[in-house]
Order: sequence, then structure tokens, then C-alpha cells
Amino acid sequence: MRLTEEHKKFIEENFHKIPNLIELTKAVFKDGTIDGRSKQGRAVREYLASKDMKYKTTRHEEVKPIVLSGEHKEFIHNYSQDGMSSFQIAQLLFPENTVKKLGREQRAVGNYLEAVKRQQREERREARAKYDPPETFSNCVKLVNRYTNQEFKEKELKVVERKSIESMFKFLRSPRFCQIIGTYIKEEDQELFEAEFIRATWDKPDLSADEVNLYVNVCVDYINLKNIQGHMEKLNRMFDEADEQQELTVRLSELLKTKSEEYNQCEKRQESLIQRLAGDRAKRISQRQDQNASILSLVESFQNEEDRKLMVKMAEMQKKAIREEADNLESMNAWKSRVLGISKGDVI
Repeated sequence: MRLTEEHKKFIEENFHKIPNLIELTKAVFKDGTIDGRSKQGRAVREYLASKDMKYKTTRHEEVKPIVLSGEHKEFIHNYSQDGMSSFQIAQLLFPENTVKKLGREQRAVGNYLEAVKRQQREERREARAKYDPPETFSNCVKLVNRYTNQEFKEKELKVVERKSIESMFKFLRSPRFCQIIGTYIKEEDQELFEAEFIRATWDKPDLSADEVNLYVNVCVDYINLKNIQGHMEKLNRMFDEADEQQELTVRLSELLKTKSEEYNQCEKRQESLIQRLAGDRAKRISQRQDQNASILSLVESFQNEEDRKLMVKMAEMQKKAIREEADNLESMNAWKSRVLGISKGDVI
């Protein structure tokens, strides 16, 4: 399509007033239904280009991806270790921007974290930190002494103590315990996990498999509470250092609130688990004591009946022995003579 001289004149006179291509095309042809992709729009665009006139379109400019610097990557790495999400890290990393969920800032952080996770998974496959439970009963006794402040000596253990530690020796080899404790990379986390598990279970030889798994969950929460507390301390330090940065302090306050809520939820979950475990075990022990009491009463009754029968039998045997002895005496002529005062000489 070719523009008329009237069209060209209108464009030249109104270009600065209407720099948008679509609006200019509608005005040139006095038609509100056409846009820059129509033949009229293409004609207007070609004429503007021939005259080197700049115009605007509704096409969005391509957003350039964010290139992370070394400092950015170090910041992301440090705070991802504290359990922050990619969105939370992006908010702190780009306080001057309005960070939106799934925006380019969060995508940049998320892509970097994903790359780091892939690398870490590869490194773990090559050198995976595996938990080694105690190999001998003696080592198990040493762990109990270490974590519970006991002073047990293997050769002096009572039957109940030996049975308890033998059960714990098996607990430390349960599949889920070994799997969960092996996921912790930090040695201090593994040690805390092992310590709390032993402290909670060493004197409970009657635990079921399900209860052992619940105690594993309790220990997981111990690690979570420790890590969340560390995150909150770091955020508090950042908050103190960001007095003059209002935008940053607002975001830090929101993160602190989130972490505080997470800590409280974790603490309540742990408390609920411990109460459930204590209640279930107390109920089971009470039922067992009732059963034992019933059995004991039966045994006592049986023993009392046996005692009575034994006493009667002993009395009868004693009477029988007395009768036999009396018969023997009665049959002895020499004994009769002496009792009656008749000597052997008198009789003769």
C-alpha cells in the first residue's frame, strides 16, 4: 500500500505529537481498528524509517539476564546454607530493585543455586559421608557414658543395663537412623544427632520400630532448631548493620519474622512428638505392670496353696513317723521291762 501526499504530510506534522506507531496509524487513516501489523501500519512504518523518524511500539524490550558477580555468588552460597529460599536471597541481594516472585532477580539466584546443587550431588556421590555405628558392645557402652554422663563398666553392668545398651546397639543400626544421619554433611550435625538419639533411647529397650523412627524425627528437629537459630543470629547481625538502609531493614524484619515462626513450629512439633512417645510408652508399661500384677497374684496364690499342702503333708509325715516309732518301742520287750521296773533277773 502507498501513502498519499496528504498521509505523508499528516505524519510529518504529527509525528512528534503521536510517537506511538499504532496510534499514529489509526490517526492517519482515521480508523481505530487497525494496528501496526496491518498493511496501513507497515506503510506508515516504512515511511517513518525512510525519513529516519524514531517511533515507539507496544513490543516489550527484551530484558537482559542478570550476570552474577563473584561477591553475589559468595553471598548466595552463604545464605543458602542458612536455609533461605532463592526469593529471600534475591530480596537481600538486590535491595534497590522491586524483586518479584519468579522475576529475573529470583531466577538468577535460583539458576545459580541449582548449578551448585548439581555440583554438590556429584561431589557427594564421589565422597559420601557415611555414618558408621559402633562396631562392638564396648564402643556402645563408651558412647552411653559420653553422652549421658554415666560411668558404666562393661563387666559390672546389671542385667537391665546390659539389656538396654544391647537394644540401643540395634537401634543405631536401624535403616532409617543410618539413612537420615548420613544426609548431614557437617560432622557437628552428625554428632549432635547421634548424641540426642542415644540420650533419648539408651534406657528404653522396649521401643518398637515405629517408636525408634519417631525418635529419629525428634533428632531431626534438634538439628533444624540449631540451624534455624543460627540463621536468626545472622539475620540479627545484618539487621544491626543496616540501620540506614530502610528497604533492607524492612526485608530483614520480614525474614526474621518468618524464621521465628519456623522455629516455633519446629519446637511445637518436637514437643508434641516427645509427649506422644512418652505417653505411649507409659501406657504400655502400665498395661504390662497390670498383667505382671495379675500373674504375680496367681503365682502367689499358687505358692500359698502349695505351701499349705506342703505343711499338711509334712504334718502327716511327722505323725506317721511318730506312730511308727511308737510301734517300734512297743514291740521292744527290754524297753517294756525297764519301764515296768522288771529286770531281766526278776523275769528269769
